[in-house]
Parts: sequence; structure tokens; C-alpha cells
Amino acid sequence: MFDQRLSLKDVIIGILKGSQDSISGLSRKLNKNGYKLHRLMLTGYLKALVDTGYLKEQEIKPSKVYSIRSPKEKKYIYDLLGEEIKNITDTPSEQAKLCIYILQRLFHRPIFLEEIKRCKIKTNGNIDAEKIEGEERGQARKLLSKTLLRLPFNDPAYMIRETIDEYEKLRIDILQNIIISEFNLNKFSMKSKQVKLDQIKK
Repeated sequence: MFDQRLSLKDVIIGILKGSQDSISGLSRKLNKNGYKLHRLMLTGYLKALVDTGYLKEQEIKPSKVYSIRSPKEKKYIYDLLGEEIKNITDTPSEQAKLCIYILQRLFHRPIFLEEIKRCKIKTNGNIDAEKIEGEERGQARKLLSKTLLRLPFNDPAYMIRETIDEYEKLRIDILQNIIISEFNLNKFSMKSKQVKLDQIKK
């Protein structure tokens, strides 16, 4: 029997310590130890633990499997941005261009190829942006030398000088999505369905 003073979160994390389990498996173990929860209630609670970063969820058909999220698995801006961009367009060249556009407006500097790779975006050697050389690239590289991001010696840098209307709308939407997700603000937001890039261009 679990200590009744523990919260349900602590009990579930105790069950999952060093292992992973499905909703059905967790339900059986909770029931066995005096925690009788309707499956829908347990499903909602597990989703909340995933949203708040305590658990991670994997789909291993036919079930969803839950395990404890390691602190090392914390996502950074590049991971989050890459995920959002891939939800908008499947075209690698568009993904890379949108990635550069958003990052350069966020950081106010040229964006390096290594940063695009950190977003897990494959460029296939095709980047539709201005390649930056000389002092402008050097200043950006010097700035990044003070961070934990390590750049290859000859890593190219890129910028998109012009404002692209459809990218500007997506930039705002994507950064809003990241803030809502990271600070668990879903309950506060009347979020509309995510728009695809080809829908904006029509």
C-alpha cells in the first residue's frame, strides 16, 4: 500500500521509477494499491503530467506508454522551433528558410547552419537565403562564442533581408505556441487550428 500522504503525481512517478507502463498497466497497479480511478480521469491526469514535463508519452501500438522525463530531456528553443516548423510544412527548403527567418528576427543576427541542424531540419544543401560573410558573420560568431553553442570552424551563416508576409504571420503564431506549451498555458488559450504554409500562400 502506498503512503496515503503522497499526491497522485508522486504515486504515479513511484510506479514508473526505472520503468514504463501503459494506461491499463498503471490503472491496475493503482487499483491494487487502493487508488480507484476511472480510465478517462487517469488519462486526463497523465496528459497533465506530460504537459507539465513530469512524464513523457510514447505511442507503442496499440497503447500509449508513459515514463519519467529526465531533466536532461529538457527541450530548448531549437528543438521547440523545429517541431513547430515541421507541423507547418513538409518541404525541407521551406523549413530551412522559415527557420532562418524566425531565428534572425528573434536574435537580431545572422543564423548559422549549425542552428538549423539543432532544429533537426535537413537542408539537403539547399538554403534559400543570403549567405553572410565578413564582419557581420564574425560579430555573430563572437557573440555565440560566449554561449554553450559550439560552431564548426567554417560554419556558414544566413539571413533573409526582406519581410515575407506569410512568414511574419507564422513567426508570431509559432512563438505564441511555444510560450503556451512551455508555460502550460493551454487552459488559458482559445487556440485555433494550426495553419499550414500552403494554406497561407493560397
